[in-house]
Order: sequence, then C-alpha cells, then structure tokens
Amino acid sequence: MNKKTNLDTTKGDLRKHLWFLSWPIMINNLFQVFYNMADTFWVGRLENSTEALAAVTVTFSVVFLLVSLAAGLGVGSATLAAQYYGAGEYKKVDEVTYTSIIVIALVALVFIVPGIIFYKQIFQLLQTPLHIVPIAREYFTIIMVGMVFMFLFFIMGGILRGVGDTTTPMVAGVLSGIVNIIIDPILIFGWGIIPELGVAGAAYATVFSRIFASAYIFYVVYRGKTFLRLNLKNFKVDLSITKQLFKIGIPSSISQVVVSLGNTVIMGRVNMFGDVAAAVHGIGSRLQSLLFMPTLGLAEAANSIVGQNLGSNKKERAYQCGKYAMKSVFIILLILGVALAVFPEPFFRLFSKDIEVIEMGRYYIYGIPLFFAFVGCRIIMSNVFQGAGAATFTMWLSLICLWGFRVPLSYILSYTQLGIKGLWLGVGLSFIISFFFMYYFYKKGRWMDKAVIFNNKVSSSTSS
Repeated sequence: MNKKTNLDTTKGDLRKHLWFLSWPIMINNLFQVFYNMADTFWVGRLENSTEALAAVTVTFSVVFLLVSLAAGLGVGSATLAAQYYGAGEYKKVDEVTYTSIIVIALVALVFIVPGIIFYKQIFQLLQTPLHIVPIAREYFTIIMVGMVFMFLFFIMGGILRGVGDTTTPMVAGVLSGIVNIIIDPILIFGWGIIPELGVAGAAYATVFSRIFASAYIFYVVYRGKTFLRLNLKNFKVDLSITKQLFKIGIPSSISQVVVSLGNTVIMGRVNMFGDVAAAVHGIGSRLQSLLFMPTLGLAEAANSIVGQNLGSNKKERAYQCGKYAMKSVFIILLILGVALAVFPEPFFRLFSKDIEVIEMGRYYIYGIPLFFAFVGCRIIMSNVFQGAGAATFTMWLSLICLWGFRVPLSYILSYTQLGIKGLWLGVGLSFIISFFFMYYFYKKGRWMDKAVIFNNKVSSSTSS
C-alpha cells in the first residue's frame, strides 16, 4: 500500500495534526458550499428570483433530509476505518471500504426512489405555496436523480479521512466545484446551442459536478494512488463489518434525520411568513454553510484523530484533541459572527436585488450567525463522540438539543410580536443552551469507553 497520503495521528503533535488534516477539509467544504452558493447567485438573477429562490430553499431542506439518512452510515464507515487504522489492522480498512460502498449505495436508492415518487406529499408537508411547487418539483427531481453520486463521494471521502488522507477528497471537491461554477450560468441562461434551462439548469450543473467528483475519487483510489486500493475481485459484503456499520450508522442516521426533520419543521414555520422570509432563510442557510467550513474542517479532523487514538487506546490524546478543536472553532466563529453583525447587508445583496429580502436579512444575522460559535463547539463534540463510536449517545443528545431546545424556542418566539425575527432569535438562543448541555457530558469522559475496535480487541484477547 502507498502510505504517503495518510497520516498516523497516534503520535506527534496533536495540534499540528489537527490543522494538517483540517485545512484540506476546509478547502473541500468551501468548494462544496460553492455548489449551493453558485446556484443561489445565478438563480437570484432570474426574473422570478424570489419565487425561484424559495423553490430552491424548499428543495434544499428536503434533499438535506435524505442525504442525512445515508450520511449517518457514512459516519459509521469513517469511524470504523479510523479505529481499524489506529489499531494497525489495515486489511480491515479495505474490508470496511468494500462493504460500505455496497451497503451505502443500496440504502441510498431505497430513499431516493420514494423521494421522487412522493414529492407532492413532501411539499404539502412543508406547506409550500402552490405557485412554487412546479418550479420546486423540476429542481427537486433532477437533484434527487444525481444524489447517489453524492453519497458515494461522501463515503469514500469519509473513509480516506479516517486513515488520515484529507488531500484526495479535497482535490476531488475543488475540481468538481470549479466545474459547477463554470457550467452553472451556461445551463441556467443558455449559451450557443445550449438552451436556457432556468432553475433546472442549476440542478443539472450540480448533478454533473457530483458525478465528476465521485468518478475522480474512484479513479484515484482504483489506480492505487492513495492508502486505499480497490480490487474488483474482493468486492463483497462482510457481515461482521456490516453489523458494526449499522451499530454505529443507524443511531448516526437517526441523529442526522432528527436534525434534518427539525430544520424541515422550522422551514415549514418560516414558509408561513411568506416568500420574502423563505428567501431570506434560504440565503441565510448558504451563509451558515460558509460558516460551517472551518467548523466541519476541525470537526471531521477531530473525528479521525479521536478514532485513530482510541483505536490505539490513547484516551488522553483523544480528549485533548476535542478540547483544542473547540477552543479554535469558538474563536474563529465569534470573530466572524461579530463581523457579520456589524455589516449584515452585503452578503444578502450578493444573492438578491429585492430590498425587502436585504432588509430582513439583518435580523437573520442577529438571530443565528451571531451565536454560531456555540453551535460550532457542539458540532465538534458530536463528531468527537461519533469518532469514539458513541453513536447512540450522540443520537440522544441530538434529540434533546433539537426537539428540547431549538424547535420549541424558535416556535414560541415566532408567535410573539417578533414574528420571524423571534424564530431566528430562538434558534440562536438554543445554540447556547445546547453547548452547555453537551459540554457537561464531554467533561465526564465516558464517551471514550465506547471505542469499538479497542473493545473488540479486549474481547478477543480475553477469549483466547
């Protein structure tokens, strides 16, 4: 195996490892954000921009829900890869890869097909305005067809990050992001013999870019240019790994779905305030994606480091990694949040010419991004817990944080005189409460005892 692209984080400087692994993830996440931002930017230039933006926003909330179903199993495969790698069981890493690809592809199809068939019921559940449904349907259907490629890209990227290779997923993400940015305006507005496709053009551009990304990463891995090597003769499902995958993945999937459902419920409430509120929330979600860039970079890097170190039974290194990641992300997001609060309008001007959207956007900034430092730390903790294999524990914490804090606060305040402003403020306040709630459990450290690989090694050595 070619081990030049991977990093063993069980020894050496933890802070250096964290930033070494996180910066390619941040760049990759940045270009992934460009997918949605490019769509939003160009769609916002259409004549029916407010309706089109609202349609894309509705679709995004549904797509995010379906992605979360498969992404949870992706967490399981990445966790297993990291812990097996930390334990020095490299053959098991390959077996995790083969099993994950097959299982995830099947699971993805199970949810994508019904999503396309029952789109009417989904849009009704979201209380989508009738005049937006035809636009949303076209965009939604195209995006859903290409979703399987996103799943495969996420799975392979996660496994590579688990073994300390964040460069290969970064290159794939950057290249596909560039492709999307180039062809987006061409397909939306037309060029030469290519007809003007409108909102559908944005969807086609995104799907094509995802196909490109998944094809690239599979090509690189298949050619043996990474730590992983794919051999078609060995492509099979390992039942014991499948059991472990679902043991970690199902709670992670439920956790992802819970978050997505909560966001969908909140989106349904936002829609009750009209097209302008929906458009602001949609643009704001793109801003959140941008703020997620440093957060997810550090969180995913911490996930890999924790997995590897617990696989080697180095609990103190795992604990300190999470603590340093939280400090880093809090400082970064606090600075960004304050900057956005001081200058709230420029970001919204990039995506809409509607004065009402731009004016209302400032209240979105005051309600959510200003408090994002707290949710950033909570995301770090969730990834650290998942890296340890404590997926069920993370699931319950996510349930409480979302349905116990975020949804109730946002709904209650939205029914006050503040209206939509109260909804956004409620979301922000829930970030603070959720952080302190989860940090209590982080400090107790019991999540470190959930390392799957270490427990398996103890069991096998005892029985022998």
